[in-house]
Amino acid sequence: MEERNFIILIIISKIYVAKLRIIINFVFKLFEMKNIILLGSGNVATHLGFALKNSNYSIVQVYSKSIENAKVLAKKLDAHFTNDLTKLKSADLIIVSINDDAILSVLSQIKNNAIVHTSGSIGLNIFEKKFSNYGVFYPLQTFNKEVDVNISEIPFCIEGNSLEFEKQLIEIAKSLSNNVVKMNSQQRKQLHIAAVFACNFSNHMYSIADDLLAKKNIDFKILLPLIRQTITNLERNRPKEVQTGPAKRKDIAIIQEHIATIKEKEIKELYQKITTNIIKYHE
Repeated sequence: MEERNFIILIIISKIYVAKLRIIINFVFKLFEMKNIILLGSGNVATHLGFALKNSNYSIVQVYSKSIENAKVLAKKLDAHFTNDLTKLKSADLIIVSINDDAILSVLSQIKNNAIVHTSGSIGLNIFEKKFSNYGVFYPLQTFNKEVDVNISEIPFCIEGNSLEFEKQLIEIAKSLSNNVVKMNSQQRKQLHIAAVFACNFSNHMYSIADDLLAKKNIDFKILLPLIRQTITNLERNRPKEVQTGPAKRKDIAIIQEHIATIKEKEIKELYQKITTNIIKYHE
């Protein structure tokens, strides 16, 4: 009899736990941040806006200094638009996606509201003393309005001023991407510097290569298989382990020949500095 009562008690407990979970999930849904204002109409704001809309978030309003830019993006997102920060509508969350040097000025004109920025180089403390719930919602990717990206593969680096608010931001990020990482401001700043080297600087190298090839009427696309293989090598190896080229081999004769061939002073100096750095790095 006692064993039977014990089993019944366990069954009843499990039923109550299941019901409690349903109630908790329901309450969480009530407080979920679904209505969002986008401050910005550039590359990041555009891609985020579409991604959020596709994940059933409502873009309430788009702000831009340019009323025309705000209007163009807002129309695509079925949102209101403005170029006046004093006329922002009510929303669960404001996403600030503008140039870094304009963030502080914009924040000074916004009333207390749950808010995040999307910058890799600006810390969490920019919101202090002004807002109750604030954080960072940084997508690590190079964006262009005219180029589609697979948002589900983009790393989202999340930081919040409280555990509760951070969890809410993580839930939003997880609805967009399969790659969500908690990261503090110092880590994110270091990541941003690394991204500049890995993405911005490397793309500039491609631009220089394109110019060099154009002088001899060679299509840049001839380099694409080489570039793709370089990226493939990084999937399973650290960059240092797969470095190749004259500097890695310390092939001084080839290096000197290259330097003599390059006519532009700045490109010649850049070649020399990078070559010297590679040689020292691999000693």
